[in-house]
Amino acid sequence: MSVALGLSFILCGLCLLQGVHSQSQANSSSSSSTGSTIDYCQPGLCPQMKKHIACRNNGNFGSQCPINATELINITNYQGLILSEHNALRNVLAGGKVHALLPMPDRMASLQWHPELEYLATVSVKHCALLRDPCINTRQFPQAGQNLALIHLNFSLPEENRTDEVLIKESIAEWWSQSANVTADRVQKFPRAKQGVFIRNFAVMARDNNTFVGCAALRFVRRKVEPDFLMACNYASNYAVDHPIYREKALGCQAGTDPKYPPLCRTGEQYLEAAPMENTTRHSFG
Repeated sequence: MSVALGLSFILCGLCLLQGVHSQSQANSSSSSSTGSTIDYCQPGLCPQMKKHIACRNNGNFGSQCPINATELINITNYQGLILSEHNALRNVLAGGKVHALLPMPDRMASLQWHPELEYLATVSVKHCALLRDPCINTRQFPQAGQNLALIHLNFSLPEENRTDEVLIKESIAEWWSQSANVTADRVQKFPRAKQGVFIRNFAVMARDNNTFVGCAALRFVRRKVEPDFLMACNYASNYAVDHPIYREKALGCQAGTDPKYPPLCRTGEQYLEAAPMENTTRHSFG
């Protein structure tokens, strides 16, 4: 974390809960950038007693958002940055260079952008609150993952430390910094209870079969004080309790390696999702 942002950073790893896919198919016939053609209330999309974030959502800002003081960031301008930041970090992990306690992954996918995941991330940030969504699954990604970050900005900081680009990089870097809390045992078996709270942001980013990501961000000002920056990224796959975050080095990439990030697998690598487990896509760790 930069000294400039210091005490102002909050990760959703500490927030309370609000309530075979292929890398080659970036768009499905059932998804769109607006999500308007999809029934997110359909049975089977979410675990029992969990409501989908986009079910009966009209796309408006939530009641916690200040009137006339909310700015949705044009994330299209930052898609390349978000992908490069994620893939560069995953590339370091795939090369076995994060830290000595982390084993090398067997097949680490390279991430691509997905418009439906972006749409659902947009729905999330429009609540203007750091609350992990009870369900963000899609038909293509039935075990989707999510990371959230909230940064309280200080007007005393230089303008160059408050740009969208800087704040996006800070958010991603803070999620990844939880790697310091991860051991080989936790890679092999994501822990139950409170131990998982301090590694789950990293765990989502480090899922070997995470092939797609979509993000959104906004700024909002409450009570005419210094603004907040809220960012959400939704992922194709989530961690699962008692399952590996990623599989350790064995066979290697089956479709070849990525030309830009050689330790990552080339686009099109096939993965098997962990068997669905009730109440494992969102765990309440308090």
